[in-house]
Amino acid sequence: MSDQIFQSLNKLPTPLYRAQCVLYKHELLICGGAYKRACYSYHTIKNEYKFICEYPADVTLDGHCVVKLTNNNNGITLLSFGGHYKHTLMMKYVSIWNNKNNYNKWIPFTDNQNNPIIIGRDKDRYEGVRAVIGGSNNNLLFITYFKNNISIFDLNTFQFIKHSTLQTDNCINYHCFVSKSENEQEIMKMNEEKKKKNNNEMLLFCKKTGLSIEYNEDKNIFQFFKLPVLCINGIILFFGGWNGSLGDKYVVSKTIYKYLIQEYTWIKYTLTLPIPLHNCFGILNEDNTYIHVIGGNQSENTTVSMHMKTKLNLWRDSSQLSINEIQFIVKYWTRILKIRLGWIDNFNKTITKYVKEYPFTKKKIIIRGLRLLMVLQTHNDAVRNITFSADGRNMVSASYDNTIRILDVSSGKQLQNFIGHDNRIFVARFSPDEHTIISCSKDDTIRLWNINTGTEIIEFKKYLNNVWDVNFSPDGKYIVAGLGDGTIRLYDVNSEIEIKQLLGHSKGVLSIQFSSDGKMIVSSSVDNTINLWNVKSGKILKKFEGHSNYVMRAKFSPDDKFIVSCSCDNTIRIWNIETGIEWKILKGHLGIVYDVKYFPDSQTIISCSGDSTIRLWNVELGKEIQKFEAYSRCMMCVDISQNGNTIAVGSRDGKIRIWSI
Repeated sequence: MSDQIFQSLNKLPTPLYRAQCVLYKHELLICGGAYKRACYSYHTIKNEYKFICEYPADVTLDGHCVVKLTNNNNGITLLSFGGHYKHTLMMKYVSIWNNKNNYNKWIPFTDNQNNPIIIGRDKDRYEGVRAVIGGSNNNLLFITYFKNNISIFDLNTFQFIKHSTLQTDNCINYHCFVSKSENEQEIMKMNEEKKKKNNNEMLLFCKKTGLSIEYNEDKNIFQFFKLPVLCINGIILFFGGWNGSLGDKYVVSKTIYKYLIQEYTWIKYTLTLPIPLHNCFGILNEDNTYIHVIGGNQSENTTVSMHMKTKLNLWRDSSQLSINEIQFIVKYWTRILKIRLGWIDNFNKTITKYVKEYPFTKKKIIIRGLRLLMVLQTHNDAVRNITFSADGRNMVSASYDNTIRILDVSSGKQLQNFIGHDNRIFVARFSPDEHTIISCSKDDTIRLWNINTGTEIIEFKKYLNNVWDVNFSPDGKYIVAGLGDGTIRLYDVNSEIEIKQLLGHSKGVLSIQFSSDGKMIVSSSVDNTINLWNVKSGKILKKFEGHSNYVMRAKFSPDDKFIVSCSCDNTIRIWNIETGIEWKILKGHLGIVYDVKYFPDSQTIISCSGDSTIRLWNVELGKEIQKFEAYSRCMMCVDISQNGNTIAVGSRDGKIRIWSI
């Protein structure tokens, strides 16, 4: 099958790996490879090669980078720089296919006074360096290189104007680094606001790292955002890869991955390369109809002269725009297997608004993708609870630092700070009319706060003992509280009088929630059980048993037909209310599952855990469909906006992460 998908072309004149290739009209300019100085032009129509020139004899190529400086009807100007043995050269190339005289050659890169320029400081390690051209006048060279560096070189002044550190713990080299704007030219023309801001946008992938990088030219500042990211129409394909030497084995991959820039999505193809391959180069032909894959290593000691092409249409979904409307970026990749061991397997399942038919079930399941918008260091201690306002514009957070804060979701700015509790705050929630905040604390009180003034309105403290959860009834008339003594107490908001106690748990009540019609309450407890209560009678309707440890949370599904629970036994369980039996058990978390919630459409559940992950689960399949490593201490609470478009997650280190869907 792979032999039919990939068409073999005339072999390279010499085996090459880590080659650098640039497109010029119907030519693919192959600018040397590791320890190979020869440069060739491959004619995509003639299927022939012509020798252009060699790099100077005193230049050793190993991990160099070639970028296109200018492109016009008379030719193209190339810049070659970096590598283990640094060099900086340029070539003004005129098509060798139209000229009898071979005068194309690499010459020193010089400034306006013809002084030779070497790009890179002595301390900069440029092996596997990658760069893109940007800036309002295409005068900026953005350089990313080992270990985790990014620099900007001004091609007009021949000076570095910025050095910064990439926000990653992984070593960066032989990576994928592309400009978003160069592949969105028509869209960027329409986006006048971005042009005014002189923003340059780039994507970087390496090992476990995925970054969206933005540079504001006016302010000379970088911003970094962890992928998944949102961009306009585009796809990046990754061919093959290796495992970075796994034990005594040097394993090379045939795998092909696709990253949808628009949908911040990883997809693993069932189609593979004809042979295992890494250190190859992928490039498009001029009319975007074929992808060429050039050279590479088949094994640790084998370099190939293979050159093959594959139709672009085979690698795009029918749901995508036409070829003329989409710009594709094709880059080689050198560490796919190493990525697959940790990070990329999760993204294989990350598909935004992508409908997939699962085998055997024949059901179409929507798999969601998340984009991390911001990480806020809002509190000084664990964030134990987050709740969105009805319109999703604001959220309230409760923390072990004894404070409650209201935040603007779009900007992350603090709108209000409520101070009064003198011990850990477990919960803070909006009232249905959103004029009031209710909270409970280890200080044995329940408090109501005026949202506008930030002042305390009411304090309930009589006979209370460790109030672990508190909630309003849907009509806002009642308050229900779960206590450490195992009781559930119901209060009238207006009279502040306790009107009922629900008795049935033998140990502390960790969570309580009204059903959407206000007729039932679900509670979870340290006694490992979940109780369903009739509010009017105060009697237990059903008791759900199955968890082997504390049940941290129990919540109704949006239609009140199911209950989802999470536990210190590391599991999530879904219970059928009508039958009273366990319907699904979701396993995968490696630590306490602190919080769980249904999406508004009831098809997906999100959970957060002490294992520092956030996971999405398909309800129908009972399977994990996505996992995000938070790279932070344990995730303790989660909420979803009512429109299902935004997620907020609080962690033990006081941070709040906001994701869009």
